[in-house]
Amino acid sequence: MARLLQESGGERRETKVAGILTIGRSPSASIPLEDKALSREHTQIYPKDGKFFVRDLGSKNGTYVNGKVINQPTQIKHGDRVRVGPTATFMLLFDSEDVEAEAPRAASRPAPAAAAPRPARRDPISSLPGPIARFFHLIVFVSVLVVGAWFAKGLFITLVLPRIPK
Repeated sequence: MARLLQESGGERRETKVAGILTIGRSPSASIPLEDKALSREHTQIYPKDGKFFVRDLGSKNGTYVNGKVINQPTQIKHGDRVRVGPTATFMLLFDSEDVEAEAPRAASRPAPAAAAPRPARRDPISSLPGPIARFFHLIVFVSVLVVGAWFAKGLFITLVLPRIPK
């Protein structure tokens, strides 16, 4: 059995993938999300022949698998991340026995010449679209400056000001 874990939106919601799941803004979607950037029916995740697939339903803001936009039904595997629109992110997880069943098939394939290194994990803000991420980074930077100035002022008042002759 596969599960779909929602990783964004402030809540960690888990949904079993037993049939066709529709993700979108519509209240009738299997996974309804209150996000105006999503289409009413944005994305479908479905099982077929023991495998799982994701397809975009003609949305304006796209569907992504592991950071790459998809234009046709795409197979997803254990641990793959599906991003729906600009912010909603889900991870596909198989139960442990399903992962073990997949392992022998993967081992029968010839090993690649060199395993590619895994990319470093990025902070959640950096995964947002460029202008939004820059805005949040600017807010953090200005906050650090303000708190630093406040701290420096306190030190000046308590340590330096009393020592200045009048």
